[in-house]
Amino acid sequence: MRVMYANAVYRKGATSGRNVHVYQFIHNATMLGHEVWTWPPDEHPDAHRLPSSRLKQFAQLRRADVIYVRLEMSIPRLIRWAISLRHFLIGSVPIVWEFNTVPEFGQLLGRSEADIQRVIEEFKSYGCGCDLAICVSRALADYVRDKLCIKRVLIVPNGSDPALFRPDVPPVRRVQRKPDQLNVVWIGSCDLAWHNFALLYRAAQLLWKRRNGSRVAFHIIGRDLRLIRDMPPNINYYGPKDYEILPRWLSAMDVGLCLYHSGPADYGSPLKLFDYMASGLAVVGTFQPQLREIFEKLGQTDLLIPPNDAEALADVLLDLALNRKRICCQAYAGRQIVIDFYNWHRAVRDTFREIETIST
Repeated sequence: MRVMYANAVYRKGATSGRNVHVYQFIHNATMLGHEVWTWPPDEHPDAHRLPSSRLKQFAQLRRADVIYVRLEMSIPRLIRWAISLRHFLIGSVPIVWEFNTVPEFGQLLGRSEADIQRVIEEFKSYGCGCDLAICVSRALADYVRDKLCIKRVLIVPNGSDPALFRPDVPPVRRVQRKPDQLNVVWIGSCDLAWHNFALLYRAAQLLWKRRNGSRVAFHIIGRDLRLIRDMPPNINYYGPKDYEILPRWLSAMDVGLCLYHSGPADYGSPLKLFDYMASGLAVVGTFQPQLREIFEKLGQTDLLIPPNDAEALADVLLDLALNRKRICCQAYAGRQIVIDFYNWHRAVRDTFREIETIST
């Protein structure tokens, strides 16, 4: 299948979740035998580059089997034109939209309610040209179907690469492994306001004051942590890390944290969750819908905590520090569910299986 992958750019060395998602989609699509074309300045080694000329791009679009659009906060102008002049410009080529969040995410970026409503109306207006919506979570699929009025929706949760993220990867030397200490990792960007880093900060403070609190060490990987100098001594910060070496950091850990504020994050599919599980970590998280769904499958809903309860987070982590057997059981179950279902190969395979049904 010849795929025109719109609004998606991979840059080598970038550390964002978007970059990982784009890389894995193209890599697994080509592994399945599909031909993926991307817009400049994409750097993915497996993709073909479209020409820079708009007329030549439209000529290539007419040769496509599907136009696959990764959506963020708006519909790309080229896709709006293609939908408006569909039969003239691209003929009957199916158009697939991939949703990773909701327009209300703009609230976290400082956008006004009027701007967000304009985006919603734009999605509804051009939604008639969407033949299939790919949504990364059940909550997002319900939103797209009910609020944006797009009828054909497929839920495709994100995943990890269990061949890359493994518990037997040699760990980095910067993180010490001690039998009496729990290494807890959080990956994220403090510039994204849906992350609840304040919850981690308060729990770390509480643990540092407890008698056994020193048994829990926090390790932070990410960007824009400007207040790290004000953190308690049990928090270690390493900055952002390349995706290719991230498995070595995770293999040095015992527990991964997925901490969110309620709101737009409720519609997401956290990449870190699946990388944690693939790496053999137990996971502790807040009440995010997809986390709850997966934790129910694993029988570990007691590791979910309210988004503002630092005492609960401190208690759960200290309990795990004193119960290594439980960590091993949760780690095995989490990795197995990634191998069986929550992996990138399954996600891309399921996506193209559904695309083939609208292409015939």
